Amino acid sequence: MDLTLEGFKVWFFDQVEIALAIILIILLFVTAYKRAWMAMIGVVLGLAILGIFIVNDQAITSLASWLAEKLGMGGGN
Repeated sequence: MDLTLEGFKVWFFDQVEIALAIILIILLFVTAYKRAWMAMIGVVLGLAILGIFIVNDQAITSLASWLAEKLGMGGGN
């Protein structure tokens, strides 16, 4: 483990990702068992957001630049 502030930040975010994934998977099982379909859809969306934007933090940057390109909001035309 790197004993710098950056190393701590990386370690901390790894632990948060693991904890959120475990919590969301447990909630997915609980909502499926209770047949709470609308809540289960919310949990699946939470897992998708976790997978896209937290685990791969560069995805939001590439999504924003793709959207800006499609809308013509980038620099020169």
